[in-house]
Amino acid sequence: MSHTSGGRRGQSAAIPREVRIASALLTGLGVVLAVNAVIALLYREDLRAAAEENVGAMLRPDQVDAILIGVAVFLFVLGGLLVLSGVHIRRGRQWARVLSFVTAGSLLLLSGVGAIAGAGLLAVLLVGASVGVVALLMQAVVGPFFEPGSTSPDQPT
Repeated sequence: MSHTSGGRRGQSAAIPREVRIASALLTGLGVVLAVNAVIALLYREDLRAAAEENVGAMLRPDQVDAILIGVAVFLFVLGGLLVLSGVHIRRGRQWARVLSFVTAGSLLLLSGVGAIAGAGLLAVLLVGASVGVVALLMQAVVGPFFEPGSTSPDQPT
């Protein structure tokens, strides 16, 4: 067991600090979205009642319910993609870096609209974390880590 943790310690030394931070942010964002999706499904009745008060004249109850389920599924899928990219960028996978840009950008867009609409502190925190992920993964020092066949700083070239 200690042998495995020692191997991980050696691997993490080769991972740029920016990638480790971005990985943690992506994983955290994904977990937050997945938890929010589960909460939305668990409290769907309460959310539907609140939504019907606001948009009841425009939408039927079954339409409101379908929208709530669709949003919850979308949040869960986006959360899963964020976690997936967070795990794989630590392995130097370029596809995961691209997926990180796409998912963080999507979250940035959605949270930005929510923040402007007055969605609260969570939306503002999601915006900040999304910007942080993109900024970290765009740093020049991170580029070589994602190049195929690149060697870690610990290995001779």
